[in-house]
Amino acid sequence: MSTSHRNVRNRRKPKSAADDARSVTKALVRTQALLQQELERVSHVSNAINEDGNVLTKTKTHQETMNDTAKGANAALRNLKIQLQKEKLVLILSFTFFFAVAFYVLWTRIRIPFLLW
Repeated sequence: MSTSHRNVRNRRKPKSAADDARSVTKALVRTQALLQQELERVSHVSNAINEDGNVLTKTKTHQETMNDTAKGANAALRNLKIQLQKEKLVLILSFTFFFAVAFYVLWTRIRIPFLLW
């Protein structure tokens, strides 16, 4: 090494314990500030998660209500279809009875020869 380089090294004052303490204190203050910011961020995230959980719970409750409503509607629709089938059967039987009676009256009273006679 050159002599000028050694002189520069020798001219530097060694750090005192107070300087070291100040440096450590500053680092600790920065670390504390970072930890505080991180704690606030985590707190906000936790609140957001809780709010999302509440929304999901409400949505699930609403869906269950809608499922119950849909089940009730399906049961009512099924009952209506059964009733429709019964009414169709009654209508067909009514028409059959009417035409059978009309045919009987025509056959016994009028005695039309082409009606099975």
